Amino acid sequence: MYRDRIALSYMLVTALLLLLLFVFIYFLVSARVYKYIDHQLDAVALKHLNEVAPDKEILSFYNKAEWEEREHQVADVNPVFITLYDSTGEVADKSPNLKQEHLKLRQMQELPLYYNTVFNQQAIRQVQVPVKYNGQTAGYLAAAMSTEGYLMVLRSLLQILIISYPLTLLILFFLARYLAGKSIQPIRDIILQMSSIRQDTLNLRIIEPETNDELQQLSSSINALLNRIEQGFLREKQFTADAAHQLKTPLAVLKGSLEVLLRKPRGNEEYQQKIVESVEEIDRMWLTVEQLLMLARVDGKQHQVNLAEVSLIEMIDNVIQRFSRKIQQRGMRIRFEPETDFVTTTDPFLMDIVLENLISNAIKYSFESGEIEIKIIQQPEGPLLSIADEGIGIAEPDLERIFDPFYRSEPFGHPAVKGDGLGLSIVRRACRLLSIQPVIQSKQGAGTKVLLQFSVKP
Repeated sequence: MYRDRIALSYMLVTALLLLLLFVFIYFLVSARVYKYIDHQLDAVALKHLNEVAPDKEILSFYNKAEWEEREHQVADVNPVFITLYDSTGEVADKSPNLKQEHLKLRQMQELPLYYNTVFNQQAIRQVQVPVKYNGQTAGYLAAAMSTEGYLMVLRSLLQILIISYPLTLLILFFLARYLAGKSIQPIRDIILQMSSIRQDTLNLRIIEPETNDELQQLSSSINALLNRIEQGFLREKQFTADAAHQLKTPLAVLKGSLEVLLRKPRGNEEYQQKIVESVEEIDRMWLTVEQLLMLARVDGKQHQVNLAEVSLIEMIDNVIQRFSRKIQQRGMRIRFEPETDFVTTTDPFLMDIVLENLISNAIKYSFESGEIEIKIIQQPEGPLLSIADEGIGIAEPDLERIFDPFYRSEPFGHPAVKGDGLGLSIVRRACRLLSIQPVIQSKQGAGTKVLLQFSVKP
């Protein structure tokens, strides 16, 4: 579980820090103990240096009689051992409690020498200092004291640290596991709430905690994601319903025409008329399907954008030629008189779709014998394309929804104009891929102007 991984990670880090701490404590205590012993040895060595007879060629202690009355005769009660060496390293004198033994001289040097050794199978700490006489080294004094008691304390401390180390880690693991469980409880609550949100309960949201922390940000992000999912689901649901309606209408007309032909024999002209009507409905349905597929490709980013340098004037001329027959039939005029060529970097396929839909709408919603003005203005940020008609226009409340799929502004107000409301939706999605911001300015009864701002670096 996640809380176990948190607890384990915490315990591993703590184990390393605790190990370093325990090692530091042990060596710190050990250093302080040996410093204390060395201080005691310095005091003993200084005391006995003052008891060395300085006026004799053979070094010795001048108060040996007093030692018989002191505690040095008892080796197991606060034992302090003293051995005096001459300049050749031979034993000159020693404390009575050494009996037949004497301390070992490790090496002859002018500085104090401290080291651990063993005497009569017990651990001792020994210091070795030079004996000075008339500025010359006359011999060496070795003083030692038992460290069994101190080592026992250090061993006890080491055992306590070794035993307490795993116990401390075990306690810390369960404590960290408990605290981790408490810490991730809000995450469990979020998981529980998320599991209750299904397709039919997309309106539910995560309860955001009051604390301004990462959990609150996570809850807020999840709720924002749920909002987008719900809106997308509703749009998809509405899109499916509208698509079904758009396809259902020509199918109903087609079915009605065929049923009329089946009721009784008809003349050739009536058959031809119904067949023409059926073909028109099939064409309408085919166009709707094509636009739906195009909308799905553009919206689903299945179309790979292939940028190339193209001439806007040439592309606009090609689209105008495509609608030349319809323009002549309606007695309309296209005013497009660019002063110079405009080259931009864009996707020719998507750009052609955008221009075709916009010019087609301008022709479709213009009045008979109307005029459409197309202009290109060079601006610092890139060319600005303007397509303006003098048609029926768009009501101001409808301007916010004209890019929605299947939405048409007042379709019953102009029944002669055929359409399925997919063109501008495709335009918006194509412009989004091309980094073009379409802006529509319109007034009902006074025409519509569409502005496309191209970017120098799309």
